[in-house]
This record gives sequence, structure tokens and C-alpha cells, in this order.
Amino acid sequence: MKKLIFLLVFLLSMPLTTIAAEEYLYVMSARAKILSSPVFGSKTLDNVIKGQKVTNLEKRDNWFKVKHNGKIGWMSRLAVANHPPLKRKRRIASEESKLLNDSRKRASTVSTTAAVRGLNNIDRSRINNKDVMDFGSLEEIERKTIEQDELYSFMDSIGK
Repeated sequence: MKKLIFLLVFLLSMPLTTIAAEEYLYVMSARAKILSSPVFGSKTLDNVIKGQKVTNLEKRDNWFKVKHNGKIGWMSRLAVANHPPLKRKRRIASEESKLLNDSRKRASTVSTTAAVRGLNNIDRSRINNKDVMDFGSLEEIERKTIEQDELYSFMDSIGK
């Protein structure tokens, strides 16, 4: 009889522990959409920004069904993670290491730009051999800063 009572109490307490243990996801993108269905073209129910917490209700393939501000919708797994985004730490570097890092950024930026334009490795090497890289313009671009409001405004303009 004691075993039966123990089993009954155990089974009745299981749903309560399941409900109490909510799983949260954190937005990793600068801004992400909560959609009405697990399809990228579906209606936007809400927008969330980096670091905000949403409640995970269900996972289906590459989509999470989430709840945020009383709204239930779907988010791509690419926009969320089960941990908050990392805070970037800045450090003061010596001039030599700064120069090395800046040159790596430039090379990376040039390679990325070539890839976006559809240039393959042969095309990239041909460009590099002709000394077409304009580091002065690249430095000017790197000095530019974009405020978060400008970023959101731009994202809204291309999202329509």
C-alpha cells in the first residue's frame, strides 16, 4: 500500500515540475522577428533585440515556438541560443599589435568583399597581383560608426 501511495504522489508531482521548469532562449541577432508560423515569409508578430529573453515552448526542425510579451510565435534557431550573448571586452593594445590586427582586418574585409562579389580564388589572386586594394578607403570605412538606431532603420528599409 505504501508503494502505491508513493507511486501516486510521484506521478501527480511530475506535471508540476515540468510546468515549473521553463526553458529560456536568448536573442543573438541585432534584431530578430517572431513569426506567425515556422516559415521566413510569414507575418511578423513581434521584434526582439539582442540579449532579450524568450520562453521556449517547442522545437520543430530549425524553428523554436516561443512566447514573448504574451505573444506566441516562431523564431529561427539561427537567431537564438540557450545562453545570453557575450559582453565584448575591450583592451588597450600596443601599437605593434594594433597594426597587426588592423592589417588582418583589412585582408579579411577584402577577401569577404571578393567572395560576396562572386570572385573565386583565381579572380582574387589576379586582383591582389594588380595592387587594386585601396587601404586608405578601407581605413576610412573602418573609422565610420553606426548607431544602433541607424542599424534598425536600415534593417527596416530593406525588410519591406
